[in-house]
Amino acid sequence: MDEPAEPGTAPTVVGRSAEFWGYVMWGSAALVIAVPELAAATGLASWPTISATIGHLETHHDWVRLVVVFVIAVIGYYAIPQLLVNPKMPPSVVAGKPVTVGGRVTRDNGGMRFVGLGGYLLLAAASYVGAVVYAVIDRAISPDSYVGAYVLYGVIALMWVVVPSMLALFAGRDVPFPTLFRTIGYLERRAHPVAAVLTGLLVILLIHLALYPWPGVVS
Repeated sequence: MDEPAEPGTAPTVVGRSAEFWGYVMWGSAALVIAVPELAAATGLASWPTISATIGHLETHHDWVRLVVVFVIAVIGYYAIPQLLVNPKMPPSVVAGKPVTVGGRVTRDNGGMRFVGLGGYLLLAAASYVGAVVYAVIDRAISPDSYVGAYVLYGVIALMWVVVPSMLALFAGRDVPFPTLFRTIGYLERRAHPVAAVLTGLLVILLIHLALYPWPGVVS
């Protein structure tokens, strides 16, 4: 059973710190996103990238572009306060609301615990592996299909962002890994140049998603 973290210390979950699990969880998500993007950019593979997947949706539904821009604006709204503080000293509020140790907005931070949520790591990992397998099979059966990509990137969004945020906000529970920007905050204090480069690449990706196919030009 995991106990609440003392102020100024990184909470421990399943024998490891939340910082460690942040690197594991967000590193695995970055791998799934970055490898296809780099492969597509260099012409090595035609695997559906996250940008191509969203671009596919935007082509069929113009309103998706509005959703993408809206989500990016909300991410920035909540990300900036987290990047300005020491992640080992959780701020009392972000955007006027209490936050968990992991950096997620909650109604009441007083009773936040990780109790019983070590299993969330296994659940997220299982869904992640299942989605990757499904995406590979779907692409093998139909080279032009985007269904597998929708499932894969959708699972990451659901298990890495949506569910953890809902648990913190409505159930008073925090998953065993911090938010992306809290994780970058940890990394910044260990390897500032690496964190700066990752943040720059993330901004490029967000602009790419909003203005797809930028920086490419549609003829």
